[in-house]
Amino acid sequence: MLPSMKTKSPSKTLRFDEEKHQYWLGEKRIPGVSEILQKVGLTKNYDGVDPFFRDRGRATHKAIELHLQGILDPSSLDLAVTPHFEAFLKYWDKRKEDLTALECPMADPLLEFCGTPDLVTDRAIYDWKCSKSHDKVADLQGQAYKILALKKLSDLDRPFLVVELHEDGTFEEFNYGTQYAEWASVLSLYRWRISRR
Repeated sequence: MLPSMKTKSPSKTLRFDEEKHQYWLGEKRIPGVSEILQKVGLTKNYDGVDPFFRDRGRATHKAIELHLQGILDPSSLDLAVTPHFEAFLKYWDKRKEDLTALECPMADPLLEFCGTPDLVTDRAIYDWKCSKSHDKVADLQGQAYKILALKKLSDLDRPFLVVELHEDGTFEEFNYGTQYAEWASVLSLYRWRISRR
């Protein structure tokens, strides 16, 4: 069974505004992992990216989510999504893992940040990418997700795996292990940056 989207504190419900990509814990807006990484200058602003690539990525993520829930109609896939989804199927085909959280927003109320891992299983935390332009800052993204998963789900250390799903139907996996020590420095830099506005 997948976890609910509530935090342990019954008075503070976690809400995620998908359109604005903003998180709220109770009445307080909490920054997300991507927002933090962008604010400290570790990732670029994707606002100017061709909407085709953004929409293709979102559609591929949705197809994977529906497939893992067992409710995807494969005939509904757009031709732009199909090769990336087929790459996912090749990657996932032989895996026997229990799904723990699927596109589930999570929060760390103490450290005050949120994020939505693509998939958490009993063995790993997964992030799907629809490109070959792999950015190693994904390591820091994964560190944040590891902390969120530890807080939300259990004390089980899971490695963070980035899986590139290529346009030619192939895939490549990048394993960032279980460490998460550097994320504290990213949060400190973020707090310093927003305090200097």
